[in-house]
Amino acid sequence: QKFAKNLPKKKKGRVENIMVNLSLKIQKRNKFLLIHRRYEFFRKNLIDSRFRYLVANSKFFRIAVERAKRFKKFFNNLSEKINKIYKEITKTISSPFGGTAFLTIENREQPFLGKIFFAAIPPTKSFQSTQNLSGGEKTIALLSIVVSFAQILKQPFILFDEVDSFLDAWHTEKFFLLLKKLSKQNKIQICIITLKIKFILFFEIIIFLIKTKSGTNLITIG
Repeated sequence: QKFAKNLPKKKKGRVENIMVNLSLKIQKRNKFLLIHRRYEFFRKNLIDSRFRYLVANSKFFRIAVERAKRFKKFFNNLSEKINKIYKEITKTISSPFGGTAFLTIENREQPFLGKIFFAAIPPTKSFQSTQNLSGGEKTIALLSIVVSFAQILKQPFILFDEVDSFLDAWHTEKFFLLLKKLSKQNKIQICIITLKIKFILFFEIIIFLIKTKSGTNLITIG
């Protein structure tokens, strides 16, 4: 500015114009540098975010594959156990191989996004919905599932409350014999509440609950 004061008016105006243009260019450059720094900052964050996403996605994919693998292994094992136990309970003289029970997955590719269906086919009968089974047939099917879960998960204790209510004498005897066998083989403590006194021979310890005028008495035999 001091230098411009000593110049003629024409040159002075040119110099001032040059200085104004230079100042504007400097301001534009500073603004560009600021925008560029911000761009580099966000670009770096974007690259880091993409990298973290790829790493997390890779881990998620591995976990998802392993999760589905373990589920299918457990599912197949459970289905086989259910069928084996169901056959054992439903064996008769006329049907030595028993019935068939199994599980199916609605979506085998992504099992956690679909439903699981259970089917039980009693001996000498065709495939039908479990809703159409009789009370005894439903009980046998459900007991097969419960016992299978307990056996695979190695549960130390199972409690059954009047599960023999809908079972005839033949299937009740078969079921209690199966429980006794599983109890010894897998070391599972099984407690059964029943009103059918004729089946007490299957139990090692018997607890009678007797209601009297004075209250309730417990009698233990074992």
